[in-house]
Amino acid sequence: MSDPTTNRGEWRAVESPTDRTLLAVTETAAGPVAVGEGGLVLARDESGWHPLVESGPATRGNRLTCAAATADRNRVWFAGDSGALGRYDTETGRKEDFSAPMGKTSTWEALAVAGTDTERLSVANGSGEVLPIECDDHGCPSYGDVTKPAGGSTIAALAADGSSLYAADTSGTVLERVDGSWHRIGIENAEVNFFDLSAAGGSLLVAGGDGRLYRYDRPCRNWTPVAVGEATVHGLARPAGSDDGAVAVGAGGTIHERTPDRGWCRLDSPVEADLLAVACGTTDVAVGADGTIIER
Repeated sequence: MSDPTTNRGEWRAVESPTDRTLLAVTETAAGPVAVGEGGLVLARDESGWHPLVESGPATRGNRLTCAAATADRNRVWFAGDSGALGRYDTETGRKEDFSAPMGKTSTWEALAVAGTDTERLSVANGSGEVLPIECDDHGCPSYGDVTKPAGGSTIAALAADGSSLYAADTSGTVLERVDGSWHRIGIENAEVNFFDLSAAGGSLLVAGGDGRLYRYDRPCRNWTPVAVGEATVHGLARPAGSDDGAVAVGAGGTIHERTPDRGWCRLDSPVEADLLAVACGTTDVAVGADGTIIER
């Protein structure tokens, strides 16, 4: 199978409608959606980037730190400070506020959405708590039991792949939840902070400091460290349909890409601002400090 990361154009900076830092971006059926400071939610269409939500799900201006689209890509969930949690339907333009679920008002640091027939998601906060959420046929959420898989360390990232949920904390630990139970799967002697996860096809990538990535191959239960540079890697994304491709972005505007024919290599970047998140789609998008948006 050909890899969709090949034959792409160069990355270019595009006009941004904000100078607020953008902390997360995800691909939806209507195009990419980014979230950030002040509760801002941005979307991209043929005319460019524009605000969908100006001040968060509860209109309180709480920073949004994470976002993820549903399996059908028609809805996007976002979460952040003071327990902010919301959902936006890209087909209807309807925003819904589910902030402070179960009375949780800590900052949500990570979010993962799974499920095809049933919409399921998990959110994790700075206290190391993970809250599972399942939506019924009307889209109404119900909340499961809160767990602390990392013993209280901040959960920096979540990723879902099939029936598995992965979590990475700020103490260098990666965990996997299968059938409702959490198990530690790494990483020994990592000695760097973790910032993002990407799971697909039985392989897991973890982004960390000092330009380091870690790849987990589930069949062998083995971790392999990969050095892609010296700058901290903040964001990871896998192109849909890619056999082995990935894009990583980070501090100082750095961009790295993996393709099967050449492995990891650094790409030219049009910006020097820190890039904090990346999403792959018809148009690949990375976002970061001071409203920076780049595309290819």
